[in-house]
Amino acid sequence: MKHLNSFRAPIVVAALLSLTALAMAQDAEKQKMIDIEKAFAAAPTPGPQAAAVAKKYLYDGPLVQLTGHGQVGTLPKARVVDFMTKPDPSDPDVKSVQTVADVHVEIYGDTALVSYKMTNKDVGHKDAALNTTDHYGCLDTFVKSNGEWSIVGGACTPDQPQPQAEWTAAKKALSQAPKDIQDAYH
Repeated sequence: MKHLNSFRAPIVVAALLSLTALAMAQDAEKQKMIDIEKAFAAAPTPGPQAAAVAKKYLYDGPLVQLTGHGQVGTLPKARVVDFMTKPDPSDPDVKSVQTVADVHVEIYGDTALVSYKMTNKDVGHKDAALNTTDHYGCLDTFVKSNGEWSIVGGACTPDQPQPQAEWTAAKKALSQAPKDIQDAYH
């Protein structure tokens, strides 16, 4: 029996080291997704930087979104990247600033959910009702493919009711979006 106890200690130490290594690896994976969310927040206004972030971190396939105004839609990555390449010609002077906080990541194999709080401030809209600061609760879905995490879907909801003027202006803006985008969202 004493002989068996001499083997138990190294096995317990090896198990603890393995668990520690696994936890550290998972923490590194979580940090990758937090960094991706911060990259999107750092480039919220359509233009070359936003397009580069979208191209790098969006899943190469259909992307699903639930907007803060309740529209659900699916677009291919190429269309989203194209949309993010340049400002909207009908409202070209818009500038956005975003911050993310309280980011939480849960990993389920090759799928992960990332929840966070986001503040979005828009200025420069032609319709002053859209020049707002809004606060959202968001949830993004990631998949891991070829060792890289990519966003496949996202949803954000305001943390308080939006003023009717903002709601109406956002609906009007969607009605002026390119036809394929209007058709993709309902």
